[in-house]
Amino acid sequence: MSELFDQFVVEAQELLETAGAALLALERDPADRASVDELFRAFHTLKGASALFDMAPFTRLVHAGEDTLSLLRDGRRGMTPALMTPELADRLFRALDQCARWVAALEEAGALPADAAEAAEGLVRGLAGGEVAAGAAASGGEADAFPWVAALTDAERAAVGDGALTAIDYTPDPECFFTGDDPLALFRRVPDLRLLRIEPSEPLPPLAQMDPYRCILRFRALSGAGMEAVTPAFRSVPDQVRIGSVTLAAAAVSPAAALPDSLAAAMLEEQARILDLPGSTAEQDSRRAAVARAVAAILTALGQPTERGAVEAACVDAGTMRRFLADGPAEKPATAEPRSASAPVPRRALRVEPERMDALMALVGELSVVKGQLGPLVRRAGNGEMARDLKSFSARLDSLVGDLRHAALRLRLLPLARVFDPLPRLVRDTARRLDKNVELVLEGAETEADKDILDVLGEPLLHLVRNALDHGIETPERRAATAKPPAGTLRVRAFQDKGGVVVEVSDDGAGIDPAAMRRAAVAKGLMEPDAAAALSDTDAVRLVFAPGFSTAGSVSDLSGRGVGMDAVRAAVERAGGRVEVVSTPGSGTRVRLSLPLTLSITRVVVVEAAGSLYGIPVALVGGVQRVPRAEIRSVKRAESVVLRDRVVPLVRLRRLLAQPDDERSRETVCVVLAELGDGPVAVAVDDVGERADVVLRPMTGVLRGLRGYAGTAVLGDGRLILVLDLRELL
Repeated sequence: MSELFDQFVVEAQELLETAGAALLALERDPADRASVDELFRAFHTLKGASALFDMAPFTRLVHAGEDTLSLLRDGRRGMTPALMTPELADRLFRALDQCARWVAALEEAGALPADAAEAAEGLVRGLAGGEVAAGAAASGGEADAFPWVAALTDAERAAVGDGALTAIDYTPDPECFFTGDDPLALFRRVPDLRLLRIEPSEPLPPLAQMDPYRCILRFRALSGAGMEAVTPAFRSVPDQVRIGSVTLAAAAVSPAAALPDSLAAAMLEEQARILDLPGSTAEQDSRRAAVARAVAAILTALGQPTERGAVEAACVDAGTMRRFLADGPAEKPATAEPRSASAPVPRRALRVEPERMDALMALVGELSVVKGQLGPLVRRAGNGEMARDLKSFSARLDSLVGDLRHAALRLRLLPLARVFDPLPRLVRDTARRLDKNVELVLEGAETEADKDILDVLGEPLLHLVRNALDHGIETPERRAATAKPPAGTLRVRAFQDKGGVVVEVSDDGAGIDPAAMRRAAVAKGLMEPDAAAALSDTDAVRLVFAPGFSTAGSVSDLSGRGVGMDAVRAAVERAGGRVEVVSTPGSGTRVRLSLPLTLSITRVVVVEAAGSLYGIPVALVGGVQRVPRAEIRSVKRAESVVLRDRVVPLVRLRRLLAQPDDERSRETVCVVLAELGDGPVAVAVDDVGERADVVLRPMTGVLRGLRGYAGTAVLGDGRLILVLDLRELL
């Protein structure tokens, strides 16, 4: 069952995410009937799916959750969705969290942890409170509680047998089909089922007025198994069933007398005629199953109980059935060849290992590089007929490679909902711990990015949300004192921009006080007092990204260690992105994360320094221009230049790479404006070339520890370049 087990793990993860989102929505609006139903369906589906495997603690826990939600949804025992208190939501969340941990263990080890039964027991007690599970057993347990048992016919008594039995009286909820309960399926799980009566629970309406989606039946049954074995089959409907022990005496007359031979023969002949009726394969299969049940019941009433398998084998067609009855049911007929029924093949999702996707993207990248080598060959071919054919071929190949790269990239794209989904639960739990009222607004969850980008984005996003909750949004009392609404707003917004993905985290809280930032920087020894005082408000706010910086008065499990924002900046910049922060004291803070759409293919600007070619990621380049040498100002060895009405520090790439300075006297200097985390920097280079899409290969071997380089890449014409890590160089 390995394939089925793998499918269960994947579907269980999705169901747990659905249940968590529905529970959050229900807690916000207890009158949301759709959320109640969705949450119930998730628990009910988990219960049914887990029952296929040997994981009783898992099944028991989700069953207890389903029982609790069933009471809420149907308003039984005085419970309604309005009673969805934060405490009850906490218990359901703990159950979902435990199930998520178990699913992770199943995915890793293929089995539940050793303490699963103990963990489930405590959570089940918290959910049920001893109330839900107690409804399955009947209070009396004597035959008087089941008067219909005393009215059994002699034939029924003979078929059931005498002695101690378990009686079941089940009247399903009329809406049971919509709640996922199948009455017949429940009885199929009853061990040693000896009698099953299905009767109308109310007078049947005319056929034209009958609602086929409403259950108006009553089920009465007897089982030879004990109550402890029968009760678990009805745990999902404890308030609709009575189960008790009864004792039957032996039948006073022979069962054969209860059914005349002439009537039995007529009934059996009618069943044979039904087998000869025309119809589709599906109709005939259904007919054969119904006839087999009827023939088995008739033979039992005649005192000739026969093995069910033998009866089913005989009911292939009318001739086989008549020969079976003529020879005597005790003799097992030859089994007819099974009929082949062509069942439709269900559609299945295609699951691909990430390593295979990575290999495909690497090959597409290599193909892009090889395709680029065709351009110089076309230019060298001149203008003859061969050149025209080469140009046509090159254009066609360029289009195909572009389509292939786009298609391969789309395979790796996932919606940002994957990293947004944990946020509502995080905000809910953290806000409760901090006694704050926070409304989370998510926008752009459908925005897509490469799966590697999502892996990079997950942890920084959690850091930013925690910081906004802990430092940004005030308590209701403080917000009321500043004429703000009691509930703060935390907004997480995503969108695509300039070939990349942007995620903004903003709040309407207290904002960042630049003066407090300066004082904290001095207190922690990060800056001298004079240097801190000289900082602009914008630069002072950016101190939140300094390593070890924190304005928290104490260390908690949420913040105060000075590693959160530094970790955010480091993770984003390692992925080729950048972080920006804007804050207004008293009004709130906005942090923007800008990341490339994919890490598989990098777009670079090719620059030249000291006769060698280097690449600078386009994501870092804010512009390129030539600056007159006279406009470069020098103070000792430091240089600066005015770009876009701002004084920008200028560094020379030759000096950064320990290359000899350019001795030639040039009237202009080629400058690349690099947008780094600490602000713009002008990088002087010898020349600027093309922009190119390259496959970035990390340094390996003895070059692995070489600082200042992100890796190597091959241009379309076969030239090798080093891709610079400007942040590390600077």
